[in-house]
Amino acid sequence: MVSLLGYALLSLIIVLFLKPFLNIDRSLAAYCFPFGLIYMVLLVSADDQMFEQVWHRYAGISIGIFCELIFIIGLVRHMRK
Repeated sequence: MVSLLGYALLSLIIVLFLKPFLNIDRSLAAYCFPFGLIYMVLLVSADDQMFEQVWHRYAGISIGIFCELIFIIGLVRHMRK
């Protein structure tokens, strides 16, 4: 589980670094898309030895998918206004 936190921290740092270039809105849903995408790419490309259990990788990918869903729901709510 420590590896999931490390990858999440790295994803957050990358998103904060890319923030000026992406022109991200200040809502949490807007940050979920790049975070989830970067998090899933990092987990898919990581070596199997980085995880204590094999299912930790799939749990992290599920968290990334959940972040993408939060973004989509936020986008749909914004479009309806």
